[in-house]
Amino acid sequence: MKKSIVSIILVLVIAATTFPISITASDNDDIESLRKRINSINDIDDAIFNSLETAILKKYTDVTKGAWYMSVMVKLVGLSSLDGFPNNTLEPSGIVTRAMFIKLFIRAMYGTKGLEGLTPSFSHWAALDVKKAEETGILSPGEYVPSNMSEPITRGEMSTLIARAYRKLEENPLTDAQCKPMAALIKDFDRIPESIRSDVLIVYGSGIISGYPDGTFRADGKATRAEASAIIIRYLDRRERAKVSIPGNQTKREPMVLRYDDPYRPMAIEGDTFIKPDGTAVVLKRGPSGVLGEGQGVATELGRIDRGKTPIQHGDLGTEEPFIGQPYLVCEKTGEGHYRSEWLDISQSMKKRALEELGHPAEGTSYGPWLVYRYGGWSWTGPR
Repeated sequence: MKKSIVSIILVLVIAATTFPISITASDNDDIESLRKRINSINDIDDAIFNSLETAILKKYTDVTKGAWYMSVMVKLVGLSSLDGFPNNTLEPSGIVTRAMFIKLFIRAMYGTKGLEGLTPSFSHWAALDVKKAEETGILSPGEYVPSNMSEPITRGEMSTLIARAYRKLEENPLTDAQCKPMAALIKDFDRIPESIRSDVLIVYGSGIISGYPDGTFRADGKATRAEASAIIIRYLDRRERAKVSIPGNQTKREPMVLRYDDPYRPMAIEGDTFIKPDGTAVVLKRGPSGVLGEGQGVATELGRIDRGKTPIQHGDLGTEEPFIGQPYLVCEKTGEGHYRSEWLDISQSMKKRALEELGHPAEGTSYGPWLVYRYGGWSWTGPR
């Protein structure tokens, strides 16, 4: 009986060795065969993308169909830029090192054929990519060496590398002067090192690297493999870039009539006539704090379709300057709506006027719809 079992096991082992049943091997063959048909991102049509995605989903165990990162990571796999790990993972949430990023970026632009004939200055798995980056001016000689390439790359560093390529290779690139006004949209701009500020403004203004919903850029922040992939795809394909309006470049318009029930109305300006839900018309003006519509009981943004392509509701974050990343807040008591920074301006202005006009009145005294005197000071009760 024991001899029979041993014989069966030997047969199975020999069969498995001779005829390996491995999904991974065939999936890898599919990816490699598809890569041979791709020379640039323009070669990745819907059919090739779908085939790549299918092979990737079978081969790698930590990616999910429909996840936001699939649209960018699939393309980089097809461009021979992004590879998985020996444990059959792509690690979309893994932190990107300098070596990883320069390999992703260089091979996405030039492919593996672009590295042929190069003689690297040192021994490292990304040495050829570093050499190509040095030859093209994306890296300075000696900027990346084995001793620093395993460190995580920051968003500021990525901005510099992308900006160098953008200035050298982009057709009709934005200039530093054109992007300079973008500094007003980045809340933590003063925390960005001066040496890379122009690079950050270039990638931000061109829509290649966006800021965060709270309006910050976080130049010292790290990026995941998925986020780095998205940045590189935005560099390669203009159609994928974020739409950014440079302050001061907007076309001015004349005041017009805006209806609350027209979702495609533009952002309101001073002098517009706003038709409220009850049918009354309000000519928009700036209040004592300088905020448009202050004290007029209107929510000009509510229901308007903005750059986010959905009607703005209470609490939604702004997608247009100068309110990018700020929540739009509507007061239940008055129906008035403003972005958070506007409400802050209103509250500070009202507190100053209340102190000047009423000083320190009796406890519970009100001033306007949103101020109450409590515990020896004026308290804001409106949206915040």
